[in-house]
Amino acid sequence: MRQKPDLVIINADVLTMDPSRPRAQAVAVAQERVLAVGTDDEINGLAGPDTQVIDGQGLTLLPGLIDSHIHFLSLARTTQELDCRPDKASSIGAITHRVFEWARIVPPGEWVRCFGYDDLALDESRHPTRHDLDEISPRHPVRLDHRSGHATVLNSLGLQTAGINAETPDPVEGVIERDANGEPTGVLFEMSAFLSQRVDSGRSRAKMQQGVTAANRLLLSYGITSLQDAGPENGPERWQAFRELIDSETLQSRVTMMAGAGRRAELLDAGLSWGSGDHRLRLGHVKVMLTMSTGALHPSLEELHQIAAQACHSGFPLAVHCVEQEAVAAAAQVISGLPPLPAGVPPHRIEHCSECPPEVLAAVRRSGAAVVTQPGFIHWNGPIYRRTVAASLQSHLYAIGAIQDAVVPLAFGSDAPVIDPNPWPAIYSAVTRKDHIGQPFPESNNSGHVSTESALRMYTLSAAESEGTQADKGTITPGKLADLVLVDADPLTIDPEGLKDIKARMTIVGGRVVWEGR
Repeated sequence: MRQKPDLVIINADVLTMDPSRPRAQAVAVAQERVLAVGTDDEINGLAGPDTQVIDGQGLTLLPGLIDSHIHFLSLARTTQELDCRPDKASSIGAITHRVFEWARIVPPGEWVRCFGYDDLALDESRHPTRHDLDEISPRHPVRLDHRSGHATVLNSLGLQTAGINAETPDPVEGVIERDANGEPTGVLFEMSAFLSQRVDSGRSRAKMQQGVTAANRLLLSYGITSLQDAGPENGPERWQAFRELIDSETLQSRVTMMAGAGRRAELLDAGLSWGSGDHRLRLGHVKVMLTMSTGALHPSLEELHQIAAQACHSGFPLAVHCVEQEAVAAAAQVISGLPPLPAGVPPHRIEHCSECPPEVLAAVRRSGAAVVTQPGFIHWNGPIYRRTVAASLQSHLYAIGAIQDAVVPLAFGSDAPVIDPNPWPAIYSAVTRKDHIGQPFPESNNSGHVSTESALRMYTLSAAESEGTQADKGTITPGKLADLVLVDADPLTIDPEGLKDIKARMTIVGGRVVWEGR
């Protein structure tokens, strides 16, 4: 006797993302996995008396979406912090006003945490400094994080609390900006790890729990059923934190946690290697930060070779953060020289690949690396890029069409909380190459956009391939995990202008309904 499904979804427009059967009407689920895909009559015929039946009401059913590059706990934190993104505060004066109002409800001595400012988008076109913040917040240490995560501003009390003064040397990976007298201005570059080790930001466990609950619901409301956490400091304690959040179902999306390059040995000592874990939490690539923030590659090319060789020797593929074209080229060079990965291990990855002119793309293609990038940056940051990125480079910024045409494996993520993790504005910009004000962003020879079907694949099957879980995720196929999202429009037939406004109506993880909207 054939197994009876626990759940059937009928009367739906099923986009399976499986080329062997692209469309269907109904899906049956048993024990967390897809049992069958077919017509309403076929699937109804499988149901038993205890089977839950969901009427899809003619809406579109997709595989659960996968965000291939996100910083989940940072996203959770921002739900509990002051939003200073450009649309909320367009000048330093507006930021300080918001900080002043927020500080009124925070007990004296506790940290005022703020996120999302962008110096390039501010009227003054500069970073705020401690002097801007001191007068309006003398009794609170204040921390203002740049939207990129690569810069932070502290007021004077914040600097004092962090132990930073004129005598403090620059940490190995960061820069303390100083004035003509050698005094810190309050602006810090690439110092998140330094601050996390030295600053008690006053975040209670209860407050963090509230943030995780809010971030979990946000992702589920977008139909995101899996995420790849790209924290560069991820180590055993972060693994344990994710384990507890998932086991308690505070976090319901599946998680692949990257291993921080500097924490790889600790994870190995804890018995964790690439692919360790289960379908709810698993260990992924080694995350390496390769930046040009100080005007030179950090780490150096030689140091990157060493980090990469050690990661490969212990069975990990690499995921290298690269924004500038020099960093992308360096990562491609190093990856090209690595030995082949074992069977079943996904390719090395270049994260962001933001600046990718043709000669750099050629190097990426030769390296065999995959690219995980963020078309949502064009959507949200397009107007800023027009003002701040050299005109000759703009058509090569997030050049997803050119990357796809070069047959480089490609997947999409959000980099949240840098931008909103909503995948639909990102898909809209991937297809139209337009920003949030509807203006086309420069491209050459269609270098910047892909088809809607391709964009969907980057958030489903290609995303699963980027982490090595394509046997279990990415399509609605019998045997795969029943991670599904019901949305209010068919993305393949809707006018592309409507892509950004698609909404999830229901999100299912492992055959369980975990979120419902109107």
